[in-house]
Parts: sequence; structure tokens; C-alpha cells
Amino acid sequence: MIVFTCAGCDASLTLPVSQVALPAHAHRKYGHELLPVLMEPGTYAVDPEPSGPPWRRWEEVGAKEVEARGVYAPVFAPSAARRNRRP
Repeated sequence: MIVFTCAGCDASLTLPVSQVALPAHAHRKYGHELLPVLMEPGTYAVDPEPSGPPWRRWEEVGAKEVEARGVYAPVFAPSAARRNRRP
């Protein structure tokens, strides 16, 4: 079991939690409606795909590098964040 703590003061932020697989429906969006709960209490998941900063322009990254991440259509600035990071 893992307990998430504050990086600054080491205070516990959660009760013990267990890692589970990222739900298949985690990235679904439905307009402006709230989605139901995605996971059971006491669990967390790690998204294997990079997201967030740093952002690099498509021209800078190149199609081969981005295709290796599963993105096949040009996007303005794909994420260059590391994979499997916790939120």
C-alpha cells in the first residue's frame, strides 16, 4: 500500500491506497455532464501516456517520435512529459 505525502513537509495526504490499472473509460468526455466515479475508493491509477508540460512543437519533435507515442495526426504541440507519471 502507498500513502501519498506532501513533497514539502512530508505530511500524509491520503490513507493507504493501492495501484490499479487505468480504467479503459478514463479519457472519455461527455459534453458538460459529470461522469460517474471511475475507480473504487482506496485506489489510484497511473496514466501511461505523457501529458502536460513541457510542450514541444510538432516540427521540433518530428513525426517518427510522435508516432512512437501513438499520435498519427499532426497536433500543434505534443506533450514531451515523461510516461507513467503520477498526477
